[in-house]
Amino acid sequence: MELTPEDKRLEQERRTQLFKDFTASEDYMQKLVTRLQINDACNNRAEAREIVYKQCERLDNTAEGCIFFIENFGFTYDPRPDRKPGHLPFILFDFQKDAIRWLVDKIENGNDGLVEKSRDMGATWIMFVWVPLYFWLFRDGINLLMGSYKEDLVDNRTDDSIFGRLEYSINSLPRWIQPRGFQKSKHRSHRRIINPANHNLLAGDTMNPDFGRGSRKTAVLFDELGSWDYAMDAWQTCGDTTPCRIANSTPKGYNFYAMLRETGIDVLTLHWRDHPLKDEQWYKFETSRRSPEEVAQELDISYAKSQEGRVYSEWNEGNIEYGLFPYDPEKPMYVGWDFGRSDDTAIIWTQKVDGELRIIDAYRNTNKLIDFYVPFVNGIVSSDKYNYSYEDMQVIERHRKWKTGTHFGDPSGRFHNNVVEDTVFSVLKDNGIHMNFRDEWKEWNRRKNSAKRRILDGIQFNKTKGTEWLNVCMLNANYPRNRSGGTEEIRSEKPKHDYTSHYRSAFEYLCLGLELNQEASARVYDRFPKKDRSSTDRRGRRIVGY
Repeated sequence: MELTPEDKRLEQERRTQLFKDFTASEDYMQKLVTRLQINDACNNRAEAREIVYKQCERLDNTAEGCIFFIENFGFTYDPRPDRKPGHLPFILFDFQKDAIRWLVDKIENGNDGLVEKSRDMGATWIMFVWVPLYFWLFRDGINLLMGSYKEDLVDNRTDDSIFGRLEYSINSLPRWIQPRGFQKSKHRSHRRIINPANHNLLAGDTMNPDFGRGSRKTAVLFDELGSWDYAMDAWQTCGDTTPCRIANSTPKGYNFYAMLRETGIDVLTLHWRDHPLKDEQWYKFETSRRSPEEVAQELDISYAKSQEGRVYSEWNEGNIEYGLFPYDPEKPMYVGWDFGRSDDTAIIWTQKVDGELRIIDAYRNTNKLIDFYVPFVNGIVSSDKYNYSYEDMQVIERHRKWKTGTHFGDPSGRFHNNVVEDTVFSVLKDNGIHMNFRDEWKEWNRRKNSAKRRILDGIQFNKTKGTEWLNVCMLNANYPRNRSGGTEEIRSEKPKHDYTSHYRSAFEYLCLGLELNQEASARVYDRFPKKDRSSTDRRGRRIVGY
């Protein structure tokens, strides 16, 4: 149902009145009076400041000290019309107090946690502003890292960013409670705030595969992890950085954040129904002005329905059979590749069984030269050039007795590698791996149609640690949204290039290769022949074709 201007006006008036009634309630007024009395006493008497400081500090009960500190000294800023005057004392709802107790427990005891939330529940102010600020002020040895999926959300010097809100909050504190010697010009820099009294640090960063690597932190807080392209890499990297990783997000389909929720991690749910100022009429109004996907994502905390514009809607339980489908040594092997230069390289191992494609394993890594991947194909680590992880060695060992297989990949592999004077294909050739390709495979519609046909024929999906991420990528590959004339629409000319792209592309090249393999006139090799048809690029380097 489309909203009329009158509908919007009436709902805005209703929300404004609800907020006025809340701030005029006896409970709210009593908390406000207490807050004013505490601040007035502290402004006038040193003894009062000492008593109140210890009440905030609460070495015996951090969570209750934090709640006392926030309710008596915290502010938030909300510019919406129904929240005038905008700068508001942070008087906590009961569900927000519970969230503070949950978060403090995780930080103090060094445990991971996941927060799933509806939009507009005050989670950012609690998780990324006032609780970190409390630890920064009242505890020693604190080094917190906070990150989000884009720079403007971490620190753009406005109140829309984490560090902008931290700066706003420090400025709102009475001078006597700020750290001794704190000067914004000296101790507040881009994505960093230092407490000169105890040397505590609040640091920030944006998403990247090496997020948090190489440092030690009290805790790492991930803002909107469901939107991170490198969510899995960042989360796993920070496992060595800290014992306490906190993921916060609204759902964005079935991605790594959704997978993480299913691991048994402790989950805190902040649902709009917990908010005293939100009711069924509020929800009905919001659903009428949002798409079904937005409602699922922003309000309902639904992982299954919070995505639109999928590239492969056919990738569903009707066509994908998940289970135990191991390697069969009696059947041929077919391998799909997509080559990354400064990002992922992805590999998919498959076999054909009774007309269906059996996906038996998958592997991806980032920022690696092409010869790094050779042992994953032949099962042999022939030098100590690379330090393979324990998980890598498990995959290599598993592949040791597998057939080399027939390989299909991205035609761009015939071009110059960005680090060494060899092509991707020539390096693979030197290691006995022939890469089949056709130039026309770069055409998006050709790749998409081939992949859709293969999915509809049926997929047997062997669930392993490697294939689990492949599944996530196929479920989340989508088309970009285009904003024009005040509206948004899905543009299906070409999918978004993001964390899903490389596994999706490897699968598409594989599907094209399998169709090529069925053509009577095609020449497809499982290894390089003694004489191959080849040519040279403009620099005289040999490229392989057929």
